[in-house]
Amino acid sequence: MKKKKKTDLQQSIMEEKNDIETSTGDSKFTLLDVIRIIGGLLLLNAFLSWWFTSTGTWGYDGKWLDIRYLQFQLRRDYVNLTSDELKLYNGKNPKYPIYLAINGKVYDVTYGRDIYGPNGPYEFFSGRDSARAFVTGCFDKPDEFTHDLRGLDQEEAMHDITSWQRFFENHPHYWYAGIVTHKPIEKDIPSPCEHKKFPGYHVRNT
Repeated sequence: MKKKKKTDLQQSIMEEKNDIETSTGDSKFTLLDVIRIIGGLLLLNAFLSWWFTSTGTWGYDGKWLDIRYLQFQLRRDYVNLTSDELKLYNGKNPKYPIYLAINGKVYDVTYGRDIYGPNGPYEFFSGRDSARAFVTGCFDKPDEFTHDLRGLDQEEAMHDITSWQRFFENHPHYWYAGIVTHKPIEKDIPSPCEHKKFPGYHVRNT
């Protein structure tokens, strides 16, 4: 009789243990549960973003949405070009990005292909270092599109160059891409011209 009671007690304990283990196992999160939760949160975020901003990114439209910029950030493959190599990135070959340079620093302006690409209003900046033209604003003089800063007021030149470099580095769609190395200058100093600042220049630099 005692043996039977002992057996019944053991069986009861085992059944209770199995129930607890089953209950505990059922309450564990699986990978599928995690994916469902994350997916639900992303869907809720997208819905709220569209509701409040009519976009899926809360109104953000910057370079972090550009796959090329993300790849650049991952690889950190800064360019180191010569002046001749830089000419290849003038927008005429759609397979290449569009680069412009300011006093040795190269910027990727591919997003602005309508502006800096062929037939764009500022296509003359692409594929070369036009530091001098960024200072003088004399776009009607071909010899101004050079990195040659001789003959300019150096304080004015460095102020304007630094300002334009900062503009491209902080632009929502353009970014610093590397450097260009120039050969020693052998040409004559470009003739003086009446400086013409870009529209809104003084407002942008205050």
